[in-house]
Amino acid sequence: MMTRIGFLALLLIPTLAQASPSRMKIAADNEPGQRMIVTGQVFGADGRPRAGLQLYAYHTDAQGQYKRDAQGVARLHGTLVTANDGSYTIDTIKPGQYPGRNIPAHIHIHLREPGFDQEEEIRFTESMHPDSDGVFRVRHDFRLR
Repeated sequence: MMTRIGFLALLLIPTLAQASPSRMKIAADNEPGQRMIVTGQVFGADGRPRAGLQLYAYHTDAQGQYKRDAQGVARLHGTLVTANDGSYTIDTIKPGQYPGRNIPAHIHIHLREPGFDQEEEIRFTESMHPDSDGVFRVRHDFRLR
């Protein structure tokens, strides 16, 4: 017989797993575009995993538009904190290429801690293909300079 606490735990465990600080969902499930999961690790200049580092990401929508708000912040953005092993996961859509420009689709990344902000990009090529379930899966590691 299941207790109320056991039942609540079964309900909350999937929610807590999705709410991990090292995971973020930038694009809602109903956002137009092909789903993409980006995973990786952040390493220090010494090559060791960096836990607790802030990772801020933003990118265009599927049509290559940022659609910024009144403060200039891109609509599709988010922040996470790397896990103990430096890992992170971003659930989003594959960004579109800027219209009329020959720049590959990409995600802007800022690796931050007090007094430090390293800018990076994850670039995508047209040769990328989704997995059999239609989701792009990308692995990208970063090394702090």
